[in-house]
Amino acid sequence: MPVAVDPAEERDAWRALWRFLTGDALMIALCSVAVAGLIATVILPQQPSAGTSDPVAYSRWEVEAKRREGALYEVLNGLGFNNVAQAAWWRIALAALIPVAGLRLADRLVRLADARRSGREGALRDERRARVTSAAPSLDDLAERLRARRYRVVRPEEEVLVADRAPWAELASAGLHMGVMLTAAGLLLNLIAGWEALSKLVVAGAATPLREGRAVTLADSDDDPGRVTAVVQPDDASVVLGEGERASIAGLDIALRQIMPGYRLSATTRDARPLLIRGSNFVSPTAELLVTLSADEPERYVAVPEAHLALALAAADATDRPVRLVAFALPSGKVITETTVQPTLFIGDVEFRFKPAQSAMVDVRHAPGEALWQLGLVIGLLGAVASLIYPMRRLLIRRQGEWTEFYVSGRNGRREVAWLIEPPSQASPS
Repeated sequence: MPVAVDPAEERDAWRALWRFLTGDALMIALCSVAVAGLIATVILPQQPSAGTSDPVAYSRWEVEAKRREGALYEVLNGLGFNNVAQAAWWRIALAALIPVAGLRLADRLVRLADARRSGREGALRDERRARVTSAAPSLDDLAERLRARRYRVVRPEEEVLVADRAPWAELASAGLHMGVMLTAAGLLLNLIAGWEALSKLVVAGAATPLREGRAVTLADSDDDPGRVTAVVQPDDASVVLGEGERASIAGLDIALRQIMPGYRLSATTRDARPLLIRGSNFVSPTAELLVTLSADEPERYVAVPEAHLALALAAADATDRPVRLVAFALPSGKVITETTVQPTLFIGDVEFRFKPAQSAMVDVRHAPGEALWQLGLVIGLLGAVASLIYPMRRLLIRRQGEWTEFYVSGRNGRREVAWLIEPPSQASPS
């Protein structure tokens, strides 16, 4: 007879290693770590990928993280929950899930093949001895009870009975593990080949460089001030976005954080001689200056030293309202005029030209594994639900004289054996 030795009684190092790698404990531990990291990325502010090299973005993240996490900030940050993408424990868990889930998937496929060939129906696999009794029903009665509970029952030998839920349980488990593999592979691909560029200022007519030779710019402003057209180069693919919207284009995920009014400002004398404009004490004056207004900086000051003029531009309360302008005399600071920004504006002997240059703050992400892990998540969830309905369980029952041996594997296997020996309807009242 093919069944001879209880695997629990064997002292085989390779079998022990195989059972460890394909056991539920390791799989559950790795999945728990991976899921904990995913949950942290959703509910906790994540550190910018550029780290402290982008001090503005890093400072914004740090303030938000401390505000939301309070006294737990130091603990969560120390454990890596605020920077899951770079945490070694998360990367290790994802990398380990692929071979572990792959081994379990291979095991399920082998079981499917065995069930189809019926070649090893009477052999022990990873079942453990659950019960030895002399009070068990006959194998025929046990077979009927198992069939009533929707088991597939075979009798490879006269004194051996095997029951399992093939092929549905194996298919469900295979789907679960294939989903886990794809999800882990997709997330790991995002970590290895993906990148993000957060809080990028993009201006119409000027390309903002990203990575891998790509850049993003805005098309010329249209009649709708509440929407912009983002263009990805060199693909020249475009998408129209409003504030708070996001879209996938040319392999990039672009999220529009805010739209900011902007102008390309130039100044000339009445005889058309260009004047230099200074936008900051730290930047050299230029003949044409890009002026943008944002929620962080709703008011901008520029100066025309040669004309002894300074301008204050303030964003309006609503996007569709014009930008306010106040002109001062230098160095007295006396207000010369208060008006709104117009395409052409004369202040004293100086002609100012305001050419609209719509700008926006965007977040750009490149995630090559996004579709892979999302597909894996769907397959894994379907497999998990199916596994709850059709759990993998295998019983091998062997009759030796007056003794009946029960070997079982799978969830709640011992409970199933107890039910077979004495069904609830036959149990004596307590």
